[in-house]
Amino acid sequence: MANELFSMQQEGYNTEEVDNYINMLQQEYRNAIAWGEEMEAKLNELETSLKEKGMYFTLQPDNKDEVVASVFMQLTETVNQTKAAAQEKAEEILAHANEKSRGIVRQAMENSVQIRTENNMIMDNLRSIKDMIEVVLEKGIQ
Repeated sequence: MANELFSMQQEGYNTEEVDNYINMLQQEYRNAIAWGEEMEAKLNELETSLKEKGMYFTLQPDNKDEVVASVFMQLTETVNQTKAAAQEKAEEILAHANEKSRGIVRQAMENSVQIRTENNMIMDNLRSIKDMIEVVLEKGIQ
């Protein structure tokens, strides 16, 4: 098997390849230890959470199926409660966003009407100025 992993040199296996392989194995070992510690911490959190809810258990070979089923039911209930709370919060956020967007649209429409009114006034003033310039030019030409 080692021949498949490392190339041969005159002195034996390529030391750089072997070192890289050992480093990879060490990293995988550290990852496995970290994952195990993470799982143990999550199990401790779950046990504490269940105890806070009045569920006490000791995992033994003869009761593991019962404990797993009980924990699964509790987790399912917690997930459903969390999902319902998240749905309610999402609906509140959506309602607030809709209300805010209607306000923004209403304000934009009011601003649009105001801009059109101001634009019409400017155009009327420009027409008046144009008319006055035409009158002055006609009088100046005669």
